Amino acid sequence: MTTPTPDFCALCAELVDLLDCFGSTFNIPIETSVVTRARAALATPPPEPPTDDELLKAVRHLYKDQISANMGADDDLLTARTVLDRWGK
Repeated sequence: MTTPTPDFCALCAELVDLLDCFGSTFNIPIETSVVTRARAALATPPPEPPTDDELLKAVRHLYKDQISANMGADDDLLTARTVLDRWGK
């Protein structure tokens, strides 16, 4: 059984909110530039996922057609999508 990948953006947003609230509640100066930068980063949309063509090109470049010559495009895409699912979007 695999552990689900944490939602780091949601966790960061929660921490920024807590930090902001903590500073306000206890009248503690919080480094506002850090909070501001974190909020700006969280507001930035994530990059678009790669297209199938981009994935095929990357897989074939990595394998230098040694493996891809024996595999179809569907196999290459399955490999690339599996890697993305496992290690990030």
